Amino acid sequence: MTQTFREAEEGWLTRQKRIENLWLHNVGADSQSPVGTAYAHNAPNSQALALSNTSILLELATKNFLKSMENSNFFNEDPSKKRVRRQNIHYDYFRMPESDYKTVVARQSNDLNQFDVSQFVQQPRVPQCNINEEKLPCDAQTQYRTFSGWCNNLRNPTWGKSLTTFDRMLPPAYKDGVSSPRSTSVLGGDLPSPRYISSTVHVDVSHLSQRHTLMMMQFGQFLDHDITHTPVNKGPSDNILNCRDCESYVHTHPECWPINVPQGDSYYPHMNTSSGRPYCIPFTRSLPGQQRLGPRDQINQNSAYVDSSHIYGETLCKANALRAPGGKLNATFNPAQGAKILMPQISHLRECKSPSGYCFFAGDPRASEQPALASVHTIFLRAHNHLADDLHSINPHWDEDRLYHQTRRLMGAMFQHVTYNEFLPRLLGAKMINAYGLGLQSEGHYMGYDPYCSANAYNEFATAAFRFGHSMIRPNLARVDNRYNGMVPHIALRDGFFNSDMLYKPLMVDEIVRGLLAEPMEQLDPFVTNEITNHLFEDKRRQFSGLDLIAINNHRGRDHGLPGYNNYRAVCDLRRVTTFEELGNEIPQEVIVRLKHVYKSVDDIDLFTGSLVEKAVPGGLVGPTMACIIGTQFKRLRQCDRFWYESNDPATRFTDHQLSEIRKMTLSKILCDNFDVSSDIQKAALDAPHNILNPRIPCDRLPRLNLEAWREPPGRTPVVSPAPVVSLVSPVSVPSPARLSKRCNIGGRQLELGESALPSPCVSCICSPEGAKCASLRIINCAKLLQEANYEEVRRDKICARQCGYLLSAQASLTSPAQQNYIYKNDIEDRGRLGRLG
Repeated sequence: MTQTFREAEEGWLTRQKRIENLWLHNVGADSQSPVGTAYAHNAPNSQALALSNTSILLELATKNFLKSMENSNFFNEDPSKKRVRRQNIHYDYFRMPESDYKTVVARQSNDLNQFDVSQFVQQPRVPQCNINEEKLPCDAQTQYRTFSGWCNNLRNPTWGKSLTTFDRMLPPAYKDGVSSPRSTSVLGGDLPSPRYISSTVHVDVSHLSQRHTLMMMQFGQFLDHDITHTPVNKGPSDNILNCRDCESYVHTHPECWPINVPQGDSYYPHMNTSSGRPYCIPFTRSLPGQQRLGPRDQINQNSAYVDSSHIYGETLCKANALRAPGGKLNATFNPAQGAKILMPQISHLRECKSPSGYCFFAGDPRASEQPALASVHTIFLRAHNHLADDLHSINPHWDEDRLYHQTRRLMGAMFQHVTYNEFLPRLLGAKMINAYGLGLQSEGHYMGYDPYCSANAYNEFATAAFRFGHSMIRPNLARVDNRYNGMVPHIALRDGFFNSDMLYKPLMVDEIVRGLLAEPMEQLDPFVTNEITNHLFEDKRRQFSGLDLIAINNHRGRDHGLPGYNNYRAVCDLRRVTTFEELGNEIPQEVIVRLKHVYKSVDDIDLFTGSLVEKAVPGGLVGPTMACIIGTQFKRLRQCDRFWYESNDPATRFTDHQLSEIRKMTLSKILCDNFDVSSDIQKAALDAPHNILNPRIPCDRLPRLNLEAWREPPGRTPVVSPAPVVSLVSPVSVPSPARLSKRCNIGGRQLELGESALPSPCVSCICSPEGAKCASLRIINCAKLLQEANYEEVRRDKICARQCGYLLSAQASLTSPAQQNYIYKNDIEDRGRLGRLG
């Protein structure tokens, strides 16, 4: 292995020299060009770039190791004699012949991720701001989450944090088993060009929704920017890669992978008339981030939690830059008479196209991408500052730190509530909400926190499923006055990208947001507007300069090694099919004809396209495969979040009174409270207005937040009411305030204030100033519990036994090797049943 890493280091240096030499003959893309604008949407930060350098080295080491195994004739041995860790392998590989070379390579590549590389590779020197949250110890008693997501899970502090890699529902299907994009049909030859798929399957046919407003699309994008941000590669000296040339992977950078335009395309030319060379759509591969051997995984620059990081920032440095005195957020004074604040200005955004040279600065760098997104960001900024003023008025003794953090905590709770109470039920339908345990408590606290689960975002969610909103986009943004009369001109989407100046016009934020509330979204179906399939980020001065977002989606999925759609049907309880005709239960017949025209095999269908064209689930908007992936993700984001707003955790919980107030809040109330000019608004912002079912009413008639629930007498910080103490814990006297202790005896251990411990596997205790606060843990994933805790301890714990008795009994009877091939799939499905691989 030492030789493997030595060769990998040499390969890495050779690669870097090649990139530098190539750059002597290249220039970066113009930051104002369509390529530059697309890059801005996926720009890497310095930390992600540092991680990716180590990832490339480990990727080369993986390939070297597999090559050495091939040279040693390992792949030609009888596979039945080799012990393979099956739980890490994509089940489809077991359906192939054992002698298949790529099958064995994929197995070995996935198994390598268990190898300890610390003795061969130094930890990357990740640039940090002057205050690094990860250098601070985890505080089990704080009410406030970190900005990066660090320490949300006390057992595994990195779970869900920013700058970690995406998880996968299925192992990757890279062409070489390690990092080469999925590009080959199962029948041989190349997969169809993503542009061909886009122009054939996802044509521009407008079907306006009768049920939902364009705010449904816009809130979805706003939410997505809280959860995921996938950075792409960049060139030397902070240059943007120009990967438009069809051979740019040879002449520009090895991470270029442009999209071929097929002959006879409905819009783009097949050949560049000026150069006589083939025409391609530019595409840059995502940054790798894995810090271990094995296949490539991509980085999520955001924290995965629904934590409003897009408002407050995903690092402490960014959060501090966004803060203003008095517990508020920085803002720009709007010169229009009577107008409310706008987001803070920033002048050094290279991609900013505003004539003034200024764009907006928010927790997420994409806030200025288009006017509707910037307007919703502005509303939530105003909401924070408005709430900070109100909290200060009832608690004038709070210092500005407490005021800021309490306001952020309450804003985060309201955002979680709107997401799960309004957005997800419309997207998934009641049946799927119940299937994935996403229904909110009508009263009381949530008991479902699972310290054994990771909140990491799934690659399939970020790269395919949560891109459903691209089908809902309208080509223009309507402007509507406070009486809901349409105004002219509308805003063409292509004119608004990173052009923030229009928001300075009087009442423009109001007009755009009311337009989102008044106009229907495009129905979620296979069809997509040409505005984003032909003209995305287009430069009007250059014909055919626009990009194709749908082609990019499918190309991104292949770049990330996502297996084909058919594999996810099997994971999501749909029948795996062998012919196109068998798709008829989930996909309309006319779409199947298009799919059959494009793809050679049903196993070639890309996940994004296959799941987007499915018929909607009952009461929802997406099809069953998207519902499965999205439902699984949001199940994680609730049950794996220690700071979930309904949590019963003694350290983080809201009081019953406070929870009741949060449950009254709606998106409509948040919006209309922060308009420049108050007006009527429909009760449900995501639904089309209706005189009876969803009438427009004055804003002051909507339920408001009663902040008396947050009032505190001066000089006293209220103690959060503890969760019930369970009988398994050795009795611990809870002292009166006069006898507050700085140490606790929990399970025979002396713990300092703020430390936590598990006196038994299913009981969690925290040492607080009032003594030990303990609560029973609701175990969602019994299999993971048994992996991390001693079997006998689990068996003796009555709380564990009550919840996991079926598995304890099964574990006791698992004696044969065949039975050990079973795994539990309840991280993907909320079924609690055994699923067999192989």
